[in-house]
Amino acid sequence: MTGLPLQGQHQRREAEWVGAMILFGVACALLAPGSTFSRPTFGPFAAIAPEGTWGAALLGVAIVRMVGLWVNGSKRHSPLLRFVTASVGSVLWGWITVLLWRDGYPGVNTGCGAYGVLAAVDAYCAFRAIWDQGHNDERARIVRRAAA
Repeated sequence: MTGLPLQGQHQRREAEWVGAMILFGVACALLAPGSTFSRPTFGPFAAIAPEGTWGAALLGVAIVRMVGLWVNGSKRHSPLLRFVTASVGSVLWGWITVLLWRDGYPGVNTGCGAYGVLAAVDAYCAFRAIWDQGHNDERARIVRRAAA
């Protein structure tokens, strides 16, 4: 099959694409009309920045990540960009997990499980980007030796 959006290099980046799309979806939800932060669970978020600021910042990170993944899969390999955006995603999801954990209600908020898993997956994606960079460096050394 040709022409599929997750073909070639993209095919090995599904987890990174899903993380970027979820981030995009969360950003859109925060930018949509209504007051998501009126819910008590979101109090810690509102104390840091207004809902629109959160939405715009998350949208920016999501778009940069998607563009970086597209460039990495279509134009040239850029594991450093993948590492940076996956690391930002991991820290962000981890931070959201902690804020939800400390929401002041008894028991564990279900968001802790969901966002905690996203933090772990993005941490893995950051590790994978570093691993890919090592393979790229090794391939470059082989090519240089062969050309000499």
